[in-house]
Amino acid sequence: MILENMLLENCIVIKDHAADKKDVLQLLSELALQHPAMKNFQAEEVYKALEAREKLGSTGFSKQIAIPHCALENLAEFVLGILIVKDGVDFASLDQKPTKIFVFIIAPASQKTQHLRILSMISNYLRDQDNINKLLLASTPQAIRTSFLRHTIDKEELPKQDAYQLVQVIVQDEDKYEESFEEILDVLTGVEDCNFFVVEADNASKYLYKMPLFSMFWHETPSNRNRVITAILRKSYVHDTVKQINQIIEQSQNRSGILFFVQDIYYLSGSLNI
Repeated sequence: MILENMLLENCIVIKDHAADKKDVLQLLSELALQHPAMKNFQAEEVYKALEAREKLGSTGFSKQIAIPHCALENLAEFVLGILIVKDGVDFASLDQKPTKIFVFIIAPASQKTQHLRILSMISNYLRDQDNINKLLLASTPQAIRTSFLRHTIDKEELPKQDAYQLVQVIVQDEDKYEESFEEILDVLTGVEDCNFFVVEADNASKYLYKMPLFSMFWHETPSNRNRVITAILRKSYVHDTVKQINQIIEQSQNRSGILFFVQDIYYLSGSLNI
């Protein structure tokens, strides 16, 4: 997953103004065609695919950013681009504020898993306010590209090792920690070669409640459920992943209710689909 080949300088543009969301999607469609991989596509085809994705829900999040993306049949490789609109534009973002940074992805329809990983990687990059500020302050496409590539780790280039580790995160009280749960999934989705799954589980109190010896401690059937995220990662990726999960937990008002740990794996065979 070499981002340098996906993000070319001629697919990056800085503009002072954009009329509306439709105007932005048209700009992105034309920008995507500047990549050699798009030589057999038309701007209208790209526009319709981006528009169809937006109808599912706006890709404009918060903090002035959006990640428009779509998948095309018969596309051989990923195409990335960046549009900066200095004045901002109404993109129906979740925080209802103007959007200034648009990082788009045009993906091969056959590479769904890789599409998810790139989307997550960009999302994690744009979660950092310092990275957002650097993009907004950059004055040329070259400066934007250099800043973006410097701060998005291309994990494919890291030395691969045969050693794996098991990371498990247990999240209690799904309503209270829903945002933390989603952020942790986002982190894991962006890790190369990561296999993970989620299991819904009851608290132990549900079973202890039924045992006469312990029934006095619970006066009604406990309702809280746990979600257990189990992830298998290459050992070389674990340190960075653990650091990101720790940051998410530390941002929670009350750390009681989230637990995670790491174990070595003696033997591993096979793989899972996300």
